[in-house]
This record gives sequence, C-alpha cells and structure tokens, in this order.
Amino acid sequence: MIAYIIRRLLGMIPMLFAITVFVFLMMHLAPGNAIEAMINPRIKDIAALKQQLEIQNGLNLPLPLQYWHWLINVLHGNFGWSFGQHEEVTQLLGPAMYNTLILAVLSEILILLIGIPVGILQARSPYGKFDYTVSTASFVLFSVPYYVFAVFLIYLFAIHWHVFPAQNSVGTGPLAGTFVDHIWHAMLPAISIALTNNTVYSRYTRGSMLDVARQDYVRTARAKGIPERVVYSKHVFRNARIPIVTQLGFDLGGLLGGAVIIEGLFSYQGMGYLTITAVSQRDYPVIMATTLIFAVCVLLGNLVADILTAVVDPRVRYN
Repeated sequence: MIAYIIRRLLGMIPMLFAITVFVFLMMHLAPGNAIEAMINPRIKDIAALKQQLEIQNGLNLPLPLQYWHWLINVLHGNFGWSFGQHEEVTQLLGPAMYNTLILAVLSEILILLIGIPVGILQARSPYGKFDYTVSTASFVLFSVPYYVFAVFLIYLFAIHWHVFPAQNSVGTGPLAGTFVDHIWHAMLPAISIALTNNTVYSRYTRGSMLDVARQDYVRTARAKGIPERVVYSKHVFRNARIPIVTQLGFDLGGLLGGAVIIEGLFSYQGMGYLTITAVSQRDYPVIMATTLIFAVCVLLGNLVADILTAVVDPRVRYN
C-alpha cells in the first residue's frame, strides 16, 4: 500500500505541471492583461505607466520565462504578489482555505446524515410509497442546479424568516469571529450543496444495498434466523458501503477545492470566491495559486477514495 501511495503521489507531478501550464497559457491568451485592470484608463501617459508596471511585475518577459519564474517561486513556497488585492498571495490563501474547509466539512456532514439514512430506508422497503416518493424528489433535486436552490434558500431563510445571514462569511480565517459564527454563516451554502448531493448518496446507498441483499450469504443469514435489523446493518450495509466511500473521497476533493458558484452566489469568502475575484481582476498570481490548490485537492481526493476502497473492501489490494 505504501509503495502504491508513493507511486500515485509521484504520478501527480506531471499532471499538476500540465494543468498549470494549460491555465497559464489560457490566462495570457485571453484579451487584456492584469495591468489594464489595475490602472485607471483616464490617466495621462498611460502607455508609459503600463510599460513600467509590466517591467516591474515581469509581464514583459516571454511566456516560457514567466512560467519558469513562477514555478521556481512556488517550489520555494512563494506564490507571488496579488495584483488586485496588493498583498502576498499566501496571506490570502490561508484564511480563504479555512472558510472553504468549514464549508466542505459541514456540507459533507449534512450529506452523510441525510443521504445515507434515506437510502437505507429506501432499501429496507423498496418499490413502496416511501421509495417512490423519495426517488421522485431525488430526480427533481438532482435535475435542478444547486444555485437555484441557493436563491430559494436565501429568500426563505434569510429574507423571509431571518434565520441565517443571506450573504458573506463572518470574515476570513480563524481569528475573524468564533467557530460558531463561521458555522452559522456557512450553513446556507452548505445546505445548498447538500440538497443536490444528498440525492447521489441516497441513490448509491439504495442501489448498492439492493444488489447486496440478493446475495446468497444474505439469504443464508436470514435462514439462520438472524433479525432483519442485524442482517441489514451487519451483512448488507457493511458490504454495500464501497461505492459510498468512493464517492466520499471524490466529493471531499472537489469541495475542498472550492464550491465556486455557491461561494460566489453567497459572497462566501472561501477559495471559490477568491478565484472569482481574481478572474475579474485578471490577478494572475492568485488564479495560478488557486488552480494549483484545486488540482491538488481533486487528485488527493481521488487517492483517498482509492485508499478508502481498499480499507472497506478486503478484496482490493494495491500491490
């Protein structure tokens, strides 16, 4: 297993290199640049000022040389200076990642507490009224984009009932308010994410448990007189959790990367919101840093999913 993990980690290096090169080229091939977004177009002698800022920030160099300088700095832990927010990128990443971590964990807790129990109840009474009702609701929830639910939740819980704040986080970083304040502000975005993902987990749980329930060892357990509750908890769900665990690893990687649309809609100051702000300001250093973190989170999520699969399924071994 250790050798497999090392091979996977080494295999991430060329993938991260390819991703960053692609994003770097796309940013610089797009019309305009960061300098044009920084300066006031009404300034006199704007051409001379633009040239001076390009030289100061190294944007006058050839693209391969610019990427090489960025890569060397990243390997030394330096993500550069933000053009739009005028501070070190590392000072922006830490607090934003803290907020996104809270949102990701809270979303996943809501998903696991709702989606899996609902799927188990469906599998216990398949093709009944409850099963058909939940399945219909799941298809509706899954087909509607989660940002639509986000708007509905803002109106219902923030504007109409005044239960949760409509937008913004309490601040960035662990020092911007208590932990409860962070949870309170992350609740509506987390519910918006969980509404759609709950359907995925409930369908996975239901389908996997129905497949396992047809196996011979389950019929043997019932023939021995084992209570139905024990059959489902010890024999059925225990062997049906493999696809659920796999999906959990994928979801954690994606959520830690940042729920860009949800964070932008709620103005929640996490990695997604930071990325949207950087794109609007053509802030190259921040875009490159957030892209790299997104890619690392997704790749590590895939690795965690494979490891968890081997943990819950003794038939899977990575030699």
